Amino acid sequence: MESTNDFRSRLLKEDLFYRNAEKYAEKTKHKNNIIIWGCSSGGQLVFDFCKKYGFASNVKYYADNNKEKWRMKLNGLLVLSPEEVEKKVQENPDTYIIIASQRLDEIKNQLFSLGVEESAIDVEGFGLAWGYMPFKKGSPFELIYSHIDDYEKVYSILVDDHSRTAYLGILNYKISLDNNYLRRIASPAEEQYFDREIVKLCDNEVICDCGSYNGDTLQKFVSLTKGKYKKYIAIEADQEIYKELIRNVNTHGYKNVQAHNVACWNEKTVLKFKSAQSEGQIAETGELTVFADTLDNILEGEEGLSFIKMDIEGAEGMALKGASSVIMRNKPILAICIYHRLEDFYKLPLMMKDFDRSYKLFIRHYNTLFPVETVCYAIPKERLV
Repeated sequence: MESTNDFRSRLLKEDLFYRNAEKYAEKTKHKNNIIIWGCSSGGQLVFDFCKKYGFASNVKYYADNNKEKWRMKLNGLLVLSPEEVEKKVQENPDTYIIIASQRLDEIKNQLFSLGVEESAIDVEGFGLAWGYMPFKKGSPFELIYSHIDDYEKVYSILVDDHSRTAYLGILNYKISLDNNYLRRIASPAEEQYFDREIVKLCDNEVICDCGSYNGDTLQKFVSLTKGKYKKYIAIEADQEIYKELIRNVNTHGYKNVQAHNVACWNEKTVLKFKSAQSEGQIAETGELTVFADTLDNILEGEEGLSFIKMDIEGAEGMALKGASSVIMRNKPILAICIYHRLEDFYKLPLMMKDFDRSYKLFIRHYNTLFPVETVCYAIPKERLV
């Protein structure tokens, strides 16, 4: 059994962040005909990384499965269809493809079907760029060690060895960009939010899903409960994704679903928002505006709230502040994503514990390749598995 006081001895003491990024760049900059597969934020991150290390000129094209993006230009580069990629590879065997999508395995198999050799497919760069590019000043090592008492405090209040191992694994990945740390700690992706080691769902569950997207978590929840639940409250800020959510609810005939097209925040206001086509998050540079409100307002008068899930692209801290009353009154299970900001790895668990000191905290990570899908659970004692 792990000790709760060995945090500092197991945390990496050397800043490997830039060294490993430089090693990847040195290896990749000799590839002269690069195609980045993926035109969303991931593709931009990979391009920015290439630019940072002086070989963006080696990137010749983008590619994507989305027909609407074919023949468009991104960073001045043409977006190819899969068939056009196949032709480019036949014309130039030195073509090198960096997959910039979380659907790595699916796209890798697609490239195999197009005749691309495994040696010409890069599945490392996206995860590395994802971990590297947000840190324009300083490094995760510096941030972690400047708040090491807070990170250690979270570690000390985690309930089980699995949580402590996952927590250290993520932090060591952040410091090193070594993907082996993620592979060693990842739980099955299908367990996310409703992990069977931690969560036992009830027939009268009233769940609030903040960041419900198109209903993917709703679909999982309905399957797990076999349709036996009291109410599902779906909250989605992006207007176009919200329309897709409503279509899916109607198509599948889901019952007792209440949907809100609003952003969760710490006050009632209007915010700038980047659409899901770019990043799907609240941002001062957003091209859209969205209405925002607190969960305390949205859920006012809601009886029996028993579960809150949040995956809202870095707005979790503000949303939790705006949910303090409803959480303290109902003491629901909390399943909160903490991976969007490194400081959230200590801020959000400590905030959740402050809502009710009897909450039991767990950490699980659900991705083997990327530092994403890390969830902190706060479970009331009476709801423990």
